[in-house]
Amino acid sequence: MSQIENNFITDKEYVRVVIRKSTLTHDHIAEGQPTAQCFTKLNNPPVDFWHNFQANGGKILRCHTKQDRLKFLKMLAEDQQYNVVLNTHPNLCADLQQAAINYVDTISVNTPIDAVVALSTALVARDGSIGFTQPLARFVSMRNLAHDVIVISRMVDIVPDMETALSRNVKFAKDAGMEFITPTPLPKEGNKEVRTRQHPRYILLLLDDNPPKDESQNA
Repeated sequence: MSQIENNFITDKEYVRVVIRKSTLTHDHIAEGQPTAQCFTKLNNPPVDFWHNFQANGGKILRCHTKQDRLKFLKMLAEDQQYNVVLNTHPNLCADLQQAAINYVDTISVNTPIDAVVALSTALVARDGSIGFTQPLARFVSMRNLAHDVIVISRMVDIVPDMETALSRNVKFAKDAGMEFITPTPLPKEGNKEVRTRQHPRYILLLLDDNPPKDESQNA
């Protein structure tokens, strides 16, 4: 087992942490209309997201601070020996530079890359999917780009359903569109998982919204 694999948190650990944090709520987010009303209400979206994301084959690295996020980025790059990393958002440049990761922000159609680093402001609890915001004028799909897709998000961005995600997107991103991707379990050759551009591994660096008080300035 590689160094980075030892840091993927377990289902039981995550549930225990979320239950302890009774202050984590989404009361400020309006319920989606009208499709969300057709489903049973989720009692704990963070826990439901974790279960569904893991069941789909996703991996989570929980980060207490920004420094944890930088550490995991660097560990992934070194452990997986990434040669070409595609950065999909200008807000990620500083993190990648601090982690000493060589990256590009444009590629040609046939350029092979090892990993993609992306932001997500919507993690959908209902099905464990990830929402990516893209300007409609230059929409680029996150599909079929690399063997690894590293997603940076926050626990506060976990929402119950796609309707809620879309409502928030309209409020904060105006005319930008959203692409939702649900990870799928990787195919196997024997006991080994096989990652391809068509079946990538999704690794979520999830920033904790309630870091220890003495580290809150670094989050």
